[in-house]
Amino acid sequence: MKKWQIYIREAKTQAEFARRCYEAFQEAERISAVTDVFFHLHHFLVHASNMDRILDAKSGTDRHTILAGHIDLSDIDLKPFRRLRNHLEHFDERLDRWVREFDGHAFFDMNIMTGAKGFPEKAFLRALDGEAFRFHGEDYNMTELYKTVLEIDRRLTPI
Repeated sequence: MKKWQIYIREAKTQAEFARRCYEAFQEAERISAVTDVFFHLHHFLVHASNMDRILDAKSGTDRHTILAGHIDLSDIDLKPFRRLRNHLEHFDERLDRWVREFDGHAFFDMNIMTGAKGFPEKAFLRALDGEAFRFHGEDYNMTELYKTVLEIDRRLTPI
């Protein structure tokens, strides 16, 4: 096995884990298992961002040199989802800020809803609104991320 294949193999493993988590999320959503919805979404995001971290190495690093010419992801960007994963990894800090800014307004935490209107962004700690995972005032489209994970995995398959 060549060095670049080790990275590709691990990226494919992360893609498989992400796919499984997304499927478990969909099943949890179908049966309205709210806690499981957010559990599986969180793990899906971790595996999706791990793929990005493995494959989108910083220029000048050994990994960048090793992977050069073996995979082209120039038109794929998972970095917005790194932001969400970072939020979830540093949840304690986000919770501190959210509590500090809480002024008695309505709030959503681990809610599944459809088209909630008229609420301030600060009302959403964690919520799923259709395809959007709403966290701490930001929206992330889970369907688009999943499609991107599948596309990356497809590009890795012939390798």
